[in-house]
Amino acid sequence: MRGMALLCILILCAGAAQAVIIDDFQTGEYTLGREGTTPPYSVSGTQFDPTGLHIIGGRRDVELDKQTGSTTQPYCNVMAIDYNGVFGWSTYNSSFGCNAVWTTTYGGGGDMNADLTIGGATAILVDVISGDMYSGPRPVPLTITVYSGAGSSSVTRQLVYEDTYEFPFNAFTGVDFGDVDRIIFQIVQDSNTNDAVDFALGQFYTNESVVGVEESSWGTIKGLYR
Repeated sequence: MRGMALLCILILCAGAAQAVIIDDFQTGEYTLGREGTTPPYSVSGTQFDPTGLHIIGGRRDVELDKQTGSTTQPYCNVMAIDYNGVFGWSTYNSSFGCNAVWTTTYGGGGDMNADLTIGGATAILVDVISGDMYSGPRPVPLTITVYSGAGSSSVTRQLVYEDTYEFPFNAFTGVDFGDVDRIIFQIVQDSNTNDAVDFALGQFYTNESVVGVEESSWGTIKGLYR
């Protein structure tokens, strides 16, 4: 799909296999990168979810390494808002000439020992609600690194259009997805290849129980940035 935002709605149905939520961005609001400080500099923050229902392991550690850009851009955030009955967005917004690395870690407080294979899952999925990435196109590399007692491995996908991006378990070498200790996702903005991009993530989860989609215009979503 192009020119229209795609958001997958997770429905946990009784008697049906349930997805493992890595992050649905419904809790732990933050904004990084709008501190009014001239780059280069790094800023970080930690958000907590005591229930563990919205953030795997109950903790999200975020770092934005701003290499170039204005004093307020690029910036990334989580907005735990309600839009058409759907909660939670993680957004990235930038102007021309921005270079930055956005790193999010789950399990930073200690080994999670999380079983991502529940329900027969075979992949990590990321819902990408793109803004102007496709104008060019200007792909944005998203790298997911998974750590387990058996080993660690990284897989990168190029985000170009609004879509659900799949990271199959079997693409990660030597990782035990039945006992995951830490997950890191990293998004790199390079002004030479993906200048002035805006986009949002809708959900980060395993591939079970996704039964519906809702569409909305990018202009409306971008208008929710703050």
